[in-house]
Amino acid sequence: MPPEDKTIVAGQPAAGAGGGRSRIIGWVALAILAWGIFHAIGAWRFNHNPLRAVVVLVCVGAFLGFWMVMLAARQRRLAKEASTGFESGRPPSE
Repeated sequence: MPPEDKTIVAGQPAAGAGGGRSRIIGWVALAILAWGIFHAIGAWRFNHNPLRAVVVLVCVGAFLGFWMVMLAARQRRLAKEASTGFESGRPPSE
């Protein structure tokens, strides 16, 4: 049985080790969404103005959306660097 390759690429563990990380990110995103809903309910209960709750939910949604886009861009960049051979994140010296 060959030994498993546990090399580190660009400061990150080998591919396949990120499954736990995405699960944690999912739980954190869910917790932030629950936090936003909790605050939206509190904002609505203040004077029963639904616009207050909408503003809170839009801000939480914008934050989560921006965060997910940045995570996806980072993942794409790391995959591209790994496929082109720039493991260290720096171009090869000439």
